[in-house]
Amino acid sequence: MKNKEVAGKAGKTLYIFGVVFSIFMLLNMGLNSFLRGWWIRALDNKWAETRQWLPNMLPTEDGKDFIDNFGKYYNHRSDDRIFIAAIDENTVDKMGYPFKRKHYATLIDKLSQLGVKAIGIDVTLTDPDKDDPASDAKMSEAVKRAGNVSVLVYRNPQTDKMLYPFPGLGEAARNISHPHVEENQEENGQVRLVSLFSAANKYDTLPFKTRCGKDCAGVGLPLLAVGAYSIYKDVSLRDLEFEYGTDPMCLNFRVPQKRLYHPGWKNAEKNKQNDSVYRHISVLDIIENRLSKEELASIKGGLAFIGSTATGAFDHYPSPFFTAWPGVELHANVVDNMLHNDFLRPFPALITVALVLFVIWLPIMLSNHAIRTISLSSAGFMAFLMLVNFIVLVKHYDMPYLSIFVTMLVSFIFVTVNKALMEGREKKWIKNTFGQYLSPKVVDIITKDPSKLSLGGEKRDMTAFFLDLAGFTTMSEKMTPEELTTMLNEYLSAFTEIILKHDGTVDKYIGDCIVAFWNAPLDQADHKKLALLAAVDCQVEMARLNEALTQYTIKPAARVGVNSGPMVVGNMGSKTRLSYTVMGDAVNLSSRLEGANKFFHSKIMTSEATFAELKDVFDYRYLGSIRVVGKAIPVRVYEPFARKGEAAPEIQAMLKNYEAGIEKFYKADYAGSLKDFQAALAARPNDGPSQFYIEQAELYMKEPPKDWDQSFNLTSKG
Repeated sequence: MKNKEVAGKAGKTLYIFGVVFSIFMLLNMGLNSFLRGWWIRALDNKWAETRQWLPNMLPTEDGKDFIDNFGKYYNHRSDDRIFIAAIDENTVDKMGYPFKRKHYATLIDKLSQLGVKAIGIDVTLTDPDKDDPASDAKMSEAVKRAGNVSVLVYRNPQTDKMLYPFPGLGEAARNISHPHVEENQEENGQVRLVSLFSAANKYDTLPFKTRCGKDCAGVGLPLLAVGAYSIYKDVSLRDLEFEYGTDPMCLNFRVPQKRLYHPGWKNAEKNKQNDSVYRHISVLDIIENRLSKEELASIKGGLAFIGSTATGAFDHYPSPFFTAWPGVELHANVVDNMLHNDFLRPFPALITVALVLFVIWLPIMLSNHAIRTISLSSAGFMAFLMLVNFIVLVKHYDMPYLSIFVTMLVSFIFVTVNKALMEGREKKWIKNTFGQYLSPKVVDIITKDPSKLSLGGEKRDMTAFFLDLAGFTTMSEKMTPEELTTMLNEYLSAFTEIILKHDGTVDKYIGDCIVAFWNAPLDQADHKKLALLAAVDCQVEMARLNEALTQYTIKPAARVGVNSGPMVVGNMGSKTRLSYTVMGDAVNLSSRLEGANKFFHSKIMTSEATFAELKDVFDYRYLGSIRVVGKAIPVRVYEPFARKGEAAPEIQAMLKNYEAGIEKFYKADYAGSLKDFQAALAARPNDGPSQFYIEQAELYMKEPPKDWDQSFNLTSKG
């Protein structure tokens, strides 16, 4: 069978895709491990950024933000022992820029007096001060006195030549370090990976003797952060190089905090807030002794990084929280990670490979199931993996979630698109084969479930709908066949659209009659309501069409019959020609009710079987109890007009009098009811049921019925 051939081709295509995509991903993962494939790296970095700032968007509890509640797990605040001695705008305005070496000397002395434990200077100080040579000596002496300072050597990015501290400064410093974090800089400018030691440049290559001496022989030049950390923890660089090596370490970024600028000033609460990861203490405030208790506490026993934060006077890198983050804070973050031993570790490669292969093949293995099943399974696994991602993050593992997610997404999209294309071909084959003798809606059902292509049917509780154009025979005598066909198509097309809008199934057209039903082939819990809404809207559309179609002098009317009950629905007919239709006594009664509108001169008639539970949904009236031809049991029938409260004012006025008349009429107060029915007719001229009951009241006033069961016997089928 052709559809089986289509399915076979679909499966082969998916398996080829799975193999090719798996090989492609394995190669890219290999590149990511050794040559750092850019697109996987970019995805993982983007997820790392999202993972950092997203938790801060979570709602707060009891006045605490996310960090207060969950910071002990990840997304920690910065260590308050680390601070930035900031050469800020305030300092530059008063002390000038470039910052003089004598001011550095004063600053270092002040920090030493306040008990700072280690200082890292994130400023390149290479050329001697020609204007003030004594200034260089003052700084060197201050550095030597402090005995806890790490200064920089610098590599010229244009010539690749190393630039060293001005004479005397390197010899006075406790450690020599470098600032270069750009070696592992990402395409977006962000630095997430840092090498703590330089493999190319070592202490042995320095052109001057350092205080480190033989203890640093053969040791690579440390990053500024490592040089400061070594002093702070009083651990040798050799031991640190042995522990960390030269392989890049992945930063575990700290989150920003809001702190007041210059909190030691008078009326500091009026100052603006500084949004930074690490505490910024103004150099001018340190020199002038204008420090808060919190700043003094950070300095004592703390680790200071001296660097510029004045606008345009510092190097900056993007971070998860800032588009321009001072490079000096990046060094502070490295120290923070070293203090807490929480650098992020790469997720195990074998597990990553297994996950990538799994997410590629999961949609493929589920391709024979419905798209809903594939979607839920794929989404469920990725949701589970996201949970795992945060669990392993607490253990400081950097899981490449986003690249795995994108891998799953590519596989999922390919499978669903392929499935849609293959199913489209299969459906096309079914439609070409069976569409000649089955309605489009039934064809749609059998394309989803070909087993429905069988004779017979099933018994269901359904609602049947018959709409007939009154006076069709008269119209046909006064119009040409072409005019009649055009007019009939106008009306029937409009009514069909309304039926379909209310999820009905159009069964057939019999001349000027439309037969429709609800609750098949699909289950519809509110099938009775839907059918009556369609009936009401068809009457509204009837009035609109009669007004709009001015080319026709004849203005037809529509009668609708609606009934609910057990019916048999299914593909019925012969082995060569099928029709999806309904049969049963309840269907026949619906047709009888359509014709019974002639008896009351009503427009819509529905049985109590349909209407009993819907009286609060519509504006309606009780028509009476009728006994149709061939039936001994009477049926109570009603006429709905509109949704509850939406009937026109003249109908509302008519109903008020009509209901009063009905109550009196069925209590045998025919004379009293006559006045009410006449008032109803006055409120709505040409109202058929009101005129009917006026005639009945006048008749019964003259000769009351004997032994009447209050049901009207119809003498024809309508």
